[in-house]
Amino acid sequence: MRNLKAEKYDSIPSLAFPGDNIPEPELKDDRFVDIEEYSGGQIICRPAYFLRGIKGALNRALMREKAAEKLAKASDWLPEGFRFCVLDAWRPFEVQYSLYCEYFCNLAFRQEYQTTSVMDLHKTARRFVSFPERESNISYVHSSGGAVDLTIIDKEGNEICMGSKFDEFSERSNVDYYENQGENAQAQHNRRMLYQIMKRAGFTNLPSEWWHYDYGDRFWSFYTEEKLIYSSVYDIPKEFKEKVIIHG
Repeated sequence: MRNLKAEKYDSIPSLAFPGDNIPEPELKDDRFVDIEEYSGGQIICRPAYFLRGIKGALNRALMREKAAEKLAKASDWLPEGFRFCVLDAWRPFEVQYSLYCEYFCNLAFRQEYQTTSVMDLHKTARRFVSFPERESNISYVHSSGGAVDLTIIDKEGNEICMGSKFDEFSERSNVDYYENQGENAQAQHNRRMLYQIMKRAGFTNLPSEWWHYDYGDRFWSFYTEEKLIYSSVYDIPKEFKEKVIIHG
């Protein structure tokens, strides 16, 4: 098995948070697939929000087929013995709403935000958790089926060091944090590996979250200047209603 440190990866650039100025969409009809099943077990699923007990969360990870195909290709470029572990992909409206409310309330009770206006609290919250708008055809990226939250596991199934936990909303979660902080060379290397492999496969990264990657959604459209191809889907695709377990 090759040593992770033997692989060399380019540094991660510092990018601005995605804005709303994207090209006119050119929507495509792409079916959903179960990522673990689609990859033949090459990629595993550990559904973070289902395991946390979030109401409405699924026990499986669903993704648009083209995005899943690219993810499977990316997994071929990992060092031998290592695999992708998907923590979340397509996300129902109910789950997104719960996550946003939870994070907003947590901010509101923190000492440093006691004098912050409600409007500014929402601005801060939206930096990490998108506000869901069900009436919109294009809303939070996890409704598109093109967004995926993932990490890398070793041959024993342990997550490799990334320098912060999944959904740790702090500066340490910024994908380029360890490019500027020399305190954790292993985390720097591992983040570079994930970033460069996913970029090579056609994904873009959300700069505030080392675990978050996109294909075909509005974040991807912003960074690539390509036309958005996936609209929002808020309810479980009908072909999976009898195949998944829904929490709550």
